[in-house]
Amino acid sequence: MKAMARFIGQLWIAFGVALLLLLLLEQLVRAVLPVNARAQFGAGTMPDRERAAAVAADAWTGDYWREHEAARHTRWRSYVYWRRQPFDGDLIDVDAHGFRVTPRVADAAHTIWLFGGSTAWGTGNRQIGTLAAALQMTLSERGIRAQVLNFAESGYVSHQSLQAFQLALRCGAEPSLAVFVDGANDVFAAYQRGVAGTPQNESTRELEFLSSRQASRLLVAIGARFQGIARLVQPAPVEFDATKLEQLADAIASQYLSTVDQARAIAGAIPTVHRWQPTAFDLAVPKADETDIVNASERDHVLLQRAATSRLLRRAPDIAVPLAPPGPVFFDFVHLSERGQQALAASMADEIAQKLANAPAVRVARCENVPVMESDAR
Repeated sequence: MKAMARFIGQLWIAFGVALLLLLLLEQLVRAVLPVNARAQFGAGTMPDRERAAAVAADAWTGDYWREHEAARHTRWRSYVYWRRQPFDGDLIDVDAHGFRVTPRVADAAHTIWLFGGSTAWGTGNRQIGTLAAALQMTLSERGIRAQVLNFAESGYVSHQSLQAFQLALRCGAEPSLAVFVDGANDVFAAYQRGVAGTPQNESTRELEFLSSRQASRLLVAIGARFQGIARLVQPAPVEFDATKLEQLADAIASQYLSTVDQARAIAGAIPTVHRWQPTAFDLAVPKADETDIVNASERDHVLLQRAATSRLLRRAPDIAVPLAPPGPVFFDFVHLSERGQQALAASMADEIAQKLANAPAVRVARCENVPVMESDAR
């Protein structure tokens, strides 16, 4: 027993020394090795998201971002990778199935499903100011009582939105209409890896998967958890020249439009509305500090987004509808203020109203792949 106790003690000492050396290496690398920084698009400093011109008049932003930080925790969900954990706040509510809650519409005649990434989810917006809420309000002004269920999730690319749509249909549920607002995350994911058509941070998941099978990969995966050591083990940023950028933009547009075609085919009789997500990079005339947002962003990211958008404008002008609000609406390169969400909702209202006129009957079903409903009677 004494020998075993000595062995365990020595093992703990060895573990402690190894951990200390790892932490010392982490600090050394962080101090010595520079971050892989890419060139900015222009001269400018990124405005603080709480004080950007688009949200300068919103007194609640500080409270919102505190709640947002507390509501960031996610859990694994098959096929789409993640959903948020339930959260009950003053400005953010996430239901038991992981979906952002939208204010309820009494006696709604239609149910609309909304899909997309963090902008559609409502990053930076109160519960009453998300795109889903703005669509409800805009349609109500036209005499259309519609409940919008928010299936969007931060980080989702268009194919994850498609997967979320399929999972909901598999439950047996059907909406009056489905709205998809995607594209910006498709571009960023392609910018990360230099390849179109994959989710964001896919190289990290690949590393974690391989780490369960190869000891060397496990060590790399552990090292990648440390900010400094990650600079040693993670691949260098993708280098872009003009040809690479143009080819990648072509691939992004083709992959996105293929996903749109798949969504329409899967939907069958359910009408769909698709929008290529607007970004600050795509604005014809940025307002106020939106110019700083563009200039402070990475040059190749700006160019890739603009190149992909230009292809969508040529190939699908009914999908890539430019956003032209009268004032600033972006508080970072992709997220909209509540006024921006209202402008985006207004840009889709005519098409949605027209398609709702001949929409099929709603079918309600209960499962983890659809938002929790207070009332299923319709």
